[in-house]
Amino acid sequence: MLDRPEEDLVKKLVYILGHIDGEKPMQILIRMTHHSSARVRLEALKALERRNKNMIKGLFHLVNDPVVIIRRMMWNHLEQYKNEEIGDLILDYLQQKKIIYRDDRQILSCFKTLGRCGTPGSIPFLGQTLLGQRWDFGSERSLWRQGAVLALVELNTQEAQDILKKASRSLLPSVRSAYQKALKDHQ
Repeated sequence: MLDRPEEDLVKKLVYILGHIDGEKPMQILIRMTHHSSARVRLEALKALERRNKNMIKGLFHLVNDPVVIIRRMMWNHLEQYKNEEIGDLILDYLQQKKIIYRDDRQILSCFKTLGRCGTPGSIPFLGQTLLGQRWDFGSERSLWRQGAVLALVELNTQEAQDILKKASRSLLPSVRSAYQKALKDHQ
């Protein structure tokens, strides 16, 4: 019945599945997060969130969902966890530039969540993102620098503080500007 073309029927079935315990309904719900209908994917995500808060690997593909609400819901869900495994997923996502829908809020959420995960292996990447590529002044580059500042603030380690101090004193206006803007938005 879940393969039927009637979107409203499938959405209702997904809702019902979300209230049934067991491994099989959970597997079906995960499969439904790949459904062609955004309403069905959203309903499946809601059901899975209610069911099990730690299903990130199986749902991580939703950070690139074409529907903004689903992407934001997923990032809100990810922000709740301070977990190196999630941090590693996000770090790989950023390093491999797997971001498909480049809205400002998603990129900043991505970096902020990376910082909250406390992944020590992310510090070199964040330092390079903030201080590297000296002559790249594009708006996307500025956004990534702001995101790196947010992540470093969230990490709150001595190494992160040292990188932030360098950024605040940088000779490059684009680095100082990104630093100041990110701190202003963070407060």
